[in-house]
Amino acid sequence: MRRILAQLYMIILRGVAIFFRPFNLQTKVVMLVTFQDNPEQILKKMADLRVSPETIVFYDPRVDETQLSYNFVRTIPLTFSSIFRRLYHMSRAKVVIVDNYFPELAALKFKEEACCIQIWHANGALKKFAWEDKVTPLRAKSEQKRFKAVYAHFHKVVVGSDMMGEIFKRSFLLESEDRLLKTGVPSTDYFFEQETLKQIRASYREKYQKKTILYAPTFRDSELNQAKILLDLEKMRELLSNEYVLLLKLHPSIQANATIPEDDFVKLFPKNQSMKEALAGADVLVTDYSSSPFEFALLSRPIYFFTPDIEQYDRERGLVTGFSELIPGESYLTTESLARGILNDEADLDEIARFSATWNKYSEGRSAANLVDFIQKKL
Repeated sequence: MRRILAQLYMIILRGVAIFFRPFNLQTKVVMLVTFQDNPEQILKKMADLRVSPETIVFYDPRVDETQLSYNFVRTIPLTFSSIFRRLYHMSRAKVVIVDNYFPELAALKFKEEACCIQIWHANGALKKFAWEDKVTPLRAKSEQKRFKAVYAHFHKVVVGSDMMGEIFKRSFLLESEDRLLKTGVPSTDYFFEQETLKQIRASYREKYQKKTILYAPTFRDSELNQAKILLDLEKMRELLSNEYVLLLKLHPSIQANATIPEDDFVKLFPKNQSMKEALAGADVLVTDYSSSPFEFALLSRPIYFFTPDIEQYDRERGLVTGFSELIPGESYLTTESLARGILNDEADLDEIARFSATWNKYSEGRSAANLVDFIQKKL
């Protein structure tokens, strides 16, 4: 039944899109936003460079809308009730920017002069996604067809490295190199703002009076109904509390369901503060399969990978080929080995620098400006 309803829904969307198709294009930008950092940097740079066409931003209600508000921008919540407005504006815009998978793209047929740009929401990948997701081959043929139709609408995909470009080719079924837009990833510009980074790090030192470890694991589907933290907080406290404070930056769904008492060692990072600030302030990053190491590597600070469920995660979700060789450092399987690794400064900063050079090749602090320049030429 659910599959039939989805097919019916797409038929309706195609009908609406056909109705809008004869309308002329306008000098307009439309953005579909589910993550904040890339769109925030793009809009800020558009304002700085006075590239200010009519811009419609459909935003996920969880995004901080105030950071996307400019006098040339109209913001509309990205909800079911706004679907027809999305189709209308996307049908008429010269530039459409998306940061995720949006099934309504499959209903559209862009005019030749229009350009749809996929900016994605991560500048690197350690886990498989999109067409490479292990669940994809198990889906119905109609769903797979829709995925392909959506990917085909990505005229350009923004990349920060050749490594990520190859992943996008496989994940989005891109057949040609010219589908890749090598501007660098706009969100990384933040990590070149040296004065801002210096102030945030100093504020963390003043607030916590110790060095800070940021624990930022990836989201796992199984955690929607039952929160679970793989890290043994008591063991971390036992071995590290003299020198460190542990900041937990958990997915909002996990943090809402988890009962985690805060004390002098364990601190929950506020949900209303951004991940980029968490990375800017932390002295050490502990993660697993998330995209956070790619940005944190730009700061030349220690990174540790805590992966006690690596075999299960790879089996169920899928990691990129050669995960252990790609990450800059050891993959720790127990809390004790991780904690002792941090105590012994086992992170190799030279290896982290090489990791950053590989994955941030085109992200050199001007990525948003590069992309805005491309947008301007398309308007």
